[in-house]
Amino acid sequence: TRAMEAHAQHEGWTLRESGPASADQTVLLLPGALCTSAFYDDVLAVPNMSTASIRFVAATVPGHGGSEPPDDLSMENYARLAGKLAADFRCDGVVGHSLGANVALEMAAAGHFSGPLVLLSPSFSRTDESKFPRALDRMSSVLGHLPYAAMLKVIGPAMKGSLPPERQDALIAELKKNDPRFLRRQTRRY
Repeated sequence: TRAMEAHAQHEGWTLRESGPASADQTVLLLPGALCTSAFYDDVLAVPNMSTASIRFVAATVPGHGGSEPPDDLSMENYARLAGKLAADFRCDGVVGHSLGANVALEMAAAGHFSGPLVLLSPSFSRTDESKFPRALDRMSSVLGHLPYAAMLKVIGPAMKGSLPPERQDALIAELKKNDPRFLRRQTRRY
């Protein structure tokens, strides 16, 4: 069976790894904003993947899910850090969702990664982005981190229909790990 190593740490990244270390191919999985590597658990557990010679490294973007953020929250720095992670694990491809897709795009554009990318729901411009984070950002200029704290309080009921029913409680718990102060800083910088 395919072993999954949960919550390994590597230079500020929280990782979940699946597959043999000697696999023919290694794929880096970058989740979206507020999400942790746990959001890729369903992908890592796909039964027919257990016979494939593929190693998956699912990585929580530093700062998300309550993890320690880097000092520099720019996309350029996240791309540099993710490029180094991909190099350290000898990744052949990168899959990114939402914010993770934007990090993957920046990795390629800046020359930090030259392999294939799979981009799930990237934002190519500010108008592509959800209006909700912008509204939170505007409110936070008056109310500080409180709009983000309130959002984390109601995230459970707001997300219930968007997550697989059998995993929704676990995934909502992951989302609630986020630090509202970090979210304010990161959203403003983003």
